[in-house]
This record gives sequence, C-alpha cells and structure tokens, in this order.
Amino acid sequence: MEQYSVVEGMKSDGGSNNQQQQLLTEADNIAVHVGSEVQCIEEAVTDSNNAMDEQQNSNVVEIFHDYRGDQTVVIYDGMQPQSDNDMVDGSAVDGPVCLVCGDKGSGFHYSVYTCEGCKGFFKRTVQKNLNYCCKENGMCVVNKFTRNSCQCCRFQKCIEVGMKREAVREDRSPGGKHRHKRPRVEGSMEDSDSQTYIINQGSVLSNSPPSGPPSMVIPSSLLPEDEDLISQLIEARPDLTPNLDQAEENKFDINNLMQFGYMELRLIIEWARKVPGFPSLLIEDQMALLKASFMELNVFRLAYRSLEFESGIKFAKGVILTGDESLNIGWGKDLIMFTGEFVQRLKEVQIDHTEFCLLNAIILTYPDACGIQDKRKVMQLQSQIIDCLWRYCTTSYPDEPRRYGKMLLRLPALRTVSAKAAERFLSMSLDGSIKMNALVLEMMS
Repeated sequence: MEQYSVVEGMKSDGGSNNQQQQLLTEADNIAVHVGSEVQCIEEAVTDSNNAMDEQQNSNVVEIFHDYRGDQTVVIYDGMQPQSDNDMVDGSAVDGPVCLVCGDKGSGFHYSVYTCEGCKGFFKRTVQKNLNYCCKENGMCVVNKFTRNSCQCCRFQKCIEVGMKREAVREDRSPGGKHRHKRPRVEGSMEDSDSQTYIINQGSVLSNSPPSGPPSMVIPSSLLPEDEDLISQLIEARPDLTPNLDQAEENKFDINNLMQFGYMELRLIIEWARKVPGFPSLLIEDQMALLKASFMELNVFRLAYRSLEFESGIKFAKGVILTGDESLNIGWGKDLIMFTGEFVQRLKEVQIDHTEFCLLNAIILTYPDACGIQDKRKVMQLQSQIIDCLWRYCTTSYPDEPRRYGKMLLRLPALRTVSAKAAERFLSMSLDGSIKMNALVLEMMS
C-alpha cells in the first residue's frame, strides 16, 4: 500500500487491502503529520447569510463582508460601492461612499474612492510618517462615527482597501501635484485605477497591504515567469476528481460519499506539494495553510467540476447528485442553496482552467491563517500568484477590464459556502449521522 506524507512527499510500497481501507489508512498516516502540527483554524465566518442573499436591486453585482470592520459592502454594476455604515436614521448616503468609513465619498484619492476626511488623514499620515498604536489590538470598527476614535485602525483600514502610499509621495510638495503640473503622456494610465473592481478582498486575501493591481500600465503579454508559474500550476492538476469503486446502489449513502472527501483531502495534499514556492515554506506553515484552506479548496473544486451540469453537484467520477438527492442524504437546504448559487456565479464569470488553477493557489497561500510563523514569506508567495492572475486576466481578456476583480470577488462567497459546509458536517458528526475520519475532523474543527 502507498503511504503519503505531506511533509516529505515520500511513498513506499507494501501489502494491499481493499480501496476503502487503503484510503482510511493513508488518511491516518497523513494525520500523524498534520494533526500533530496544526493547532488552530481561523474562526468560521458568522452571519454568512448576508454573503449570498438574493438582492432585490437588479443593479447589485456582489455583496460580501469586510470581516475586520464588520460591515457589509455592496458593489453595484455602476461601480458605486455602498455599505451598511451609510445608513443614517434609516436613509442611505446619497451617491458613492468612502470605502474607509462609509461616509459620502468625494472621488478617487490615492487609488480608492474615499471622503475628503479620510483622504486628508491618509495624506498627513504618510507625509509625516506617523505611527499609531491601538489599545484594542487592532480590532476597532471604523465607520463615519468612530473613524476619529482610533487612528491606528483607521490607517490600517485605508491600507486594506487599497490606498497607495506611493501615490502620496508624488504629492509631497506644497500645493500638491497640481502645483507642478506634468505634461500628460499620450496613452498614460492616470486615474486608470478609478475602474478598480476590488473593494475589500476579505476572505482568502491577507488583511495586509494589497499588492494589486500590480501596475498602472496594462501589460501586452505575460511575463516569462508568469508562463512558468501557470505551466507548473496546470501540471499540478488541481482538477483531479476523486474516483473510488463505489457500488451504484451505495452512492446515496452519506458515509460512502464521505470517502470521496477523504480522497479529496489526499489529492489536495499531493497537489499542494507541487505548487511553486509552497514546499519552501516552513513545515509548520505548510500545515497551517493546508488546514486553513482545506474546506475552501474542497468546495471550490467540487463547484468547478459541476459547471458542466445544468443542475446537480459532481462529488466524484460517476457520482452527480441533484439538490433533492443531496437533501435526502443529509445536506441542509441552506448548504444546497449556497453551493448551487456559488456554482452559478462561477458560470456567470465563465472561469477558465488557468484562472481556476491560479485561484486554487491563492486560496492555499492565505497569509492570515492561524499558526503562520513566517507570514512575510507567505504574503510574498500569494502576491506573486495574485499579480500573475491580474496579468493573465488583462492580457487574455483585454475587453473585460473588470474580469480580474470579478475573479477575486468569488472568494468571499466561497468562504461563506465553506463555512456552511464545515458547520453542517461537524453537526452531523456530533449527532452520529456520519462517521468522520479523524484527520478530516481535525481539519474542520
């Protein structure tokens, strides 16, 4: 029997058993390495219903949470974001709002749509190189009413939503950039990021300063390193589908279907070892990243391989269940609904295989995963992949300037579905409805 180690990627041959016992044994072998090293997983997302509720306004494109600020951000088709911080005495602020505090916005300042107050605050902080401290461990809510309470959290929020320090450096002289006007270069991209589609990347992306869009100049072709990265990610085969010899009459048994989950976990671990840069991370960080991303990778792959079907979820080769069949084996209605809606959202953006491979790697390399020791190195790795995704989207789909943003905006919705799935499976495990492998239980707890 083959034995798999996530740490060393070693395989050894031995005796043979039936496939089901083989899978369980292999999963237990992985647990020796994973379960003993990884100590915690990021808290499941709460208030998940907001992330995928049906919107009454047909102009709404996306809705998701800025989890740090505990506010809901809505992106409209007309590129006018609005948050529930905008509501004052039951009425909404008129027009686009500041992405930092939710007050009425005045325009794009330092790459982000903000109000004059946050614009001036950010400019002063950068020009004077001010450092702030937070008495609440960086967890203060930043909105139009509390923005002056904690300068540290307000500045961090500015960075999180994408305000650029380097844009302020160009504006250091008295009177700002308008005092010494530069001739406009033909074809320049001034104010090009006014069309930026990303508001807060939230779920899988780091709360640290974002890296993109990586350039204000739209590339005409991929960089050689991009082509190499994409080639390696495709060869790593994140699209492999679990394939166990289950009898047809047993496919509606929830415990038999859980076997596919164990196989999926093994496929994810084998795939992760082939992601460029991942094996060079600390072993402890590899463990933490696998644990933090396991459920999201599982759901993302399940949704991607279900795109070809009008309805139904493809759990494994030859195992495609409709919503009613999924409900009969124990999936909750909300989980079925969220999964179906997420599949539909992937269909809407018409995600291609390269984007799927890149997004898998972005999900894996989550810098804020609990237990990370060398966060900077993980951030650098994820930034390289995000930059590659941006260049791929802009060069492969030049007529779709919002495509890069739309791809990243799938991730908060994915976090919601994954949290629902983990909650459901843990509940079923606790009440005895399913027998969950110790490794998978560790991954979801």
